[in-house]
Amino acid sequence: MSPAGPGAATRRRGSVPVSALGPMTRLNSGANGTIHRLDDFQLVDEPGELVFKEYNLSVVRASLGGLEKLVDVRRSLAAQRRAVLDEMTVWPLCAVAGPADEPLGVLMKLIPGGYFEQMALPSGRRDQVPREVQHLIFEAAVARRREVDVPADGDPHTRLRICERFSYILSILHGANLVYGDVSARNVLYQLRPRPGVLLVDCDAARVHGSAAVNKQQHSPDWDPPERAGGQSFTTDRYKLALFVLRCLVPGKGSSLNRDWRSASAVLDTQGLRLLKLGLGADPARRPLAREWVFYLRSRLGIAAMPVVPAAVPIRQPRETGWRRGPHGWIPA
Repeated sequence: MSPAGPGAATRRRGSVPVSALGPMTRLNSGANGTIHRLDDFQLVDEPGELVFKEYNLSVVRASLGGLEKLVDVRRSLAAQRRAVLDEMTVWPLCAVAGPADEPLGVLMKLIPGGYFEQMALPSGRRDQVPREVQHLIFEAAVARRREVDVPADGDPHTRLRICERFSYILSILHGANLVYGDVSARNVLYQLRPRPGVLLVDCDAARVHGSAAVNKQQHSPDWDPPERAGGQSFTTDRYKLALFVLRCLVPGKGSSLNRDWRSASAVLDTQGLRLLKLGLGADPARRPLAREWVFYLRSRLGIAAMPVVPAAVPIRQPRETGWRRGPHGWIPA
């Protein structure tokens, strides 16, 4: 990966020295670090505006080699899969190293404007903020009072489409042997226009299956699976996917705590309720693959009629591969 700009020479594959980044503008900050928009710096082979996620080193303990591995995983994907990853995630494009090769953060693409909202905050002030999935989960009337774009009441189609999009990108990650980890109401952004879509953020906390996490992976409150002590895995991702589907399809007061699959009976048919019940079950081995949710949701949406693999069939290698692009998106080859 080749940086562009004065003095911008990479010292290692997948990383760039912080001294090469040049002037930058602070956008926002949180407990884990600060986001800066780079004024001039670009990557030759990754066009577009970049941000520098600068870690709060008193909180974040990352490995430079691990960050570079996440960068390399993306680069190793086939072009079509990489295009999907770029469209639906804010993936690390390059690690940023300090003078002693210590990891200082990552470079990522700027979040597209369609995932932001000019929102009326409780204080009365208006601000442009990322449109987080939490607004789909809470009461729609509350979101509308804050001028947040949410589906119309009685519109299950749009919510099913959001669930299909999330299932799809999780399937792509699992197919690349990546565990996303901290699925939560704040780590997934959404847009409804011009068409429903989702965007995963905080992807530098993902990990390659079989390797240690680059950053500490955690379970966000109220999104923790039954096997809390087991760490993050494909099966905990699948549990959180089921929670996502349930809470997105059954919004309202108390929905952010809802784990009762039966509450979706007015929205899902028998097949969907079965997937939801297994996904929220205590047996990790029986939780449906993200791919199974894609098949089911696309069938419900009328995009394609695709069979669902029985969830009870043991799968030794849950690598979700063999996709091709169809007229309405990616479908199994």
